Amino acid sequence: MIGYAFCGSFCTAAESMKILALLSGNTELRPIVSGNFASTDTRFGKAAELVTRIEEICGRRVIKTVAEAEPLGPAEPLEALIIAPCTGNTLAKIAHGITDSSVTMAAKAHLRADRPLLVALASNDAMSANLENIARLSLRKNVYLVPMKQDDPIKKPY
Repeated sequence: MIGYAFCGSFCTAAESMKILALLSGNTELRPIVSGNFASTDTRFGKAAELVTRIEEICGRRVIKTVAEAEPLGPAEPLEALIIAPCTGNTLAKIAHGITDSSVTMAAKAHLRADRPLLVALASNDAMSANLENIARLSLRKNVYLVPMKQDDPIKKPY
């Protein structure tokens, strides 16, 4: 089973759900969403509708709390954990060992089991103030970063 986590980069959620749907045809998925993702309505969609769609794609309830995510390490190991999109906030927390959300707890528990973590950063966050955290995580065993690019270098030069 593969874990698939969503953070609060709401503008990229629809694209990430397309990848989730592609994966669902080939493997069992364990969906995880951050508290912000699960509770924040934005111009990109209502939180409850996004969560329902993820649950429909995966055929199981999403993990939304730290307590629900904690067993994903040694007790209920995943083959891999994907965080897509991963916000800069979540990236920084993982890099510094902070486990105050379902996604950061899932990452911590998963890495404790020596399994691969695949991180797809939201490009605004990746290109700005997070180089130190990207470097910190790139040195960790079993952490893989999806190649990235600047999404709008004219309007978002940093």
